[in-house]
Amino acid sequence: MGKMKVRESGDMGKCMGCGFEGEHSGPLHAYMSFSPACWARYGEILAREFSDQDYFTGHRLLVDACCGQHSIGPDRRARQSLNIHLAALMLHFEDHASKSDIVAFLSNAARIKEFDGLETPPASTQVSMDAIYAATNAREHNEAVAEYAHQVYRAWEPHFPVFRALIERVTG
Repeated sequence: MGKMKVRESGDMGKCMGCGFEGEHSGPLHAYMSFSPACWARYGEILAREFSDQDYFTGHRLLVDACCGQHSIGPDRRARQSLNIHLAALMLHFEDHASKSDIVAFLSNAARIKEFDGLETPPASTQVSMDAIYAATNAREHNEAVAEYAHQVYRAWEPHFPVFRALIERVTG
C-alpha cells in the first residue's frame, strides 16, 4: 500500500470512485480516489474478510473491482492500477482464469509502468459497495462481492479493447 495522507477532521465529500457520501476524517490511499469515508468503509470490509475465512472467498474480486473503480486520476500509479485490476476482472469474467493465473498476470502486468488515462464511464460511479457492507453472513457477503465486481467490470465496457490488449501483451 502507498503512503497515507490525512484529510481535515469532519471532511465531508462524495467519493470520486463510487459516489458514496459520508463524513469521516482519517487516512487516505496515496493515489486512489477514495473519499475518507469510503476508504474507511473499504477497510472495514477488508477487516471482515481477513478475520473470517468464510468471507475471504471473494477477496480477489473485491480488490480488483474496488481498485479498478477507485483508481481515477492522473497519477501514474492510479492509471496502472485501473488498467491491471480491470484486466484481471476480464480474466475472471470472460476467460474464467484461475485465481493463481490472475495473481501471476497482476504480478507481470505491474512491471509495466506507463498507461494512458481512461475516461471514467458514468456507470462506474453508480456502482456501490452497500450490499457488501450490509451483508450479515459470509454467503451474502460473497454473493454481494461477486455482483459488485461484475457491475464494476460491466461499467468499464467501453474500454474492454484496452484491457484485452493488456492481457495479450502480458500473457503473450
